[in-house]
Amino acid sequence: MTNPTFRLLRSAFAAAALGLVISAPAQAQEKSINVMMWGSTWQTALQQSSADFTKKTGIKVNLVTQASSGEGLVKLQTMKAKPTIDVWFTTASVAERAVTDDALFAPLPAARMSNLGELAKGTATDRYVGIYGYPVSIIYRTDLVQQPIKTWSDLWQPRFAGKLAVPAMGVYQGRALMIAAMSGGGSATDADKGFEMLGKLKPNVVMFYGTDTQARQALAQGEVSVLVGPPSQAKRMADAGRPVAVVSPKPAIMNFDVATIVRSGKEDLAAQYINFLLEREANQALAGNLNMSPVNKNAKPSDYLAPMLPKPEDAFIPSEEFVNQHIAAWTERFNRDIVK
Repeated sequence: MTNPTFRLLRSAFAAAALGLVISAPAQAQEKSINVMMWGSTWQTALQQSSADFTKKTGIKVNLVTQASSGEGLVKLQTMKAKPTIDVWFTTASVAERAVTDDALFAPLPAARMSNLGELAKGTATDRYVGIYGYPVSIIYRTDLVQQPIKTWSDLWQPRFAGKLAVPAMGVYQGRALMIAAMSGGGSATDADKGFEMLGKLKPNVVMFYGTDTQARQALAQGEVSVLVGPPSQAKRMADAGRPVAVVSPKPAIMNFDVATIVRSGKEDLAAQYINFLLEREANQALAGNLNMSPVNKNAKPSDYLAPMLPKPEDAFIPSEEFVNQHIAAWTERFNRDIVK
């Protein structure tokens, strides 16, 4: 006869073993992160990078879509008490003001993110890091523009009357104003010079566009012959069979899409993910898939993009803090004095 005590112990050990078997998958499932970024092209590119990260670390990556950086920030603020997002992608200008919320965003743990030391100067702060960058460039239809464009000042020439698509003030966060100011001999922070030059440019502008899609369609349909925007716009045009050229003359104002760490309780996993995206091979692959410039200084841009990028000495990275301090006033003045 079996001892009752032995039967009890045997049952207890069996239950414990079963508990371990059941809990193991649950624990594995917990090793995952949620990453919020834009949809379409961006998520398609990030899916492959995320799959490579999962293969290397075993950490699953779930991609969550945001329509815009503004919408994404509102979502995060709404779930602030218990965030379900671990990594948030946004633009540098939006990140600059968002990460001041210390209760929602964590600093980058530099000691555990070795690849931060591999980045080009000016691409990271202690709260967010650029994953890829792009200049504001001049894209033009070579079948509609007979004489090549070489400098920003060319756009003020009479031959471009009614030919230009230029970003509105809120698109690329005041970059058009800075370019105008510097083209007129002022500094990037000289708003008066910038508005003076935008006023002089206005006869040449068909639209101050609000979205990349709007501008790209206008260039594709020949409604404009010149577009001020990132080189990635040109790639889509070329793929559609439109003859386009791109130049990034001085001052080539750089922009960065960045990653932040949300205080979700998975800050360590989030840091591992971002650090992986900054590795030379991973950064080069992701930037290449998006037709953007990698931020790892040892990575190379795609063969298509490389000729379009500015010389290092011609690139300019503005102060996002300064932009955020003035963008509201700039936008009001732009709508009142330029768009009217």
